[in-house]
Amino acid sequence: MSLSFAHLKAQGLKLGRPKGPGKSKLDVFRPEIEGLLANGSTQKFIAGRYKTTEANLHNWLKKNGLKG
Repeated sequence: MSLSFAHLKAQGLKLGRPKGPGKSKLDVFRPEIEGLLANGSTQKFIAGRYKTTEANLHNWLKKNGLKG
């Protein structure tokens, strides 16, 4: 039995990713990242340490009100 997306949407079901800020894998490392930034570490170094991209780290810092 295969239902189409149009049929599901017509029934009022929400499709796709949920809206909202979501959670980041960086959230658990926030105290460490704050310490590294305070000690003058670069965003490139921090991104490499936590296996993420510099762009993702930059967006996470901005979302959490931290200065890079």
